[in-house]
Amino acid sequence: MAKKTKKRDACYHKVKARYKVWPSAYASGALSKCRKVGAKNWGNKSRQKKAKGGLVTIKGQGCIMNDRKR
Repeated sequence: MAKKTKKRDACYHKVKARYKVWPSAYASGALSKCRKVGAKNWGNKSRQKKAKGGLVTIKGQGCIMNDRKR
């Protein structure tokens, strides 16, 4: 009797690479969120900054702490 192998998608590999403990509740939640938005879009931060004309969406993986004025 041969052992069944599970089908593993791109989200599985992306999430497993990010989390040290597998399986965990955090990793399982991240896996379901990744599958909901798609592997290409998961993990790309997007945030909004106030400008004079309105809100501007800025995409990137920079830290918010670096953008604050000290």
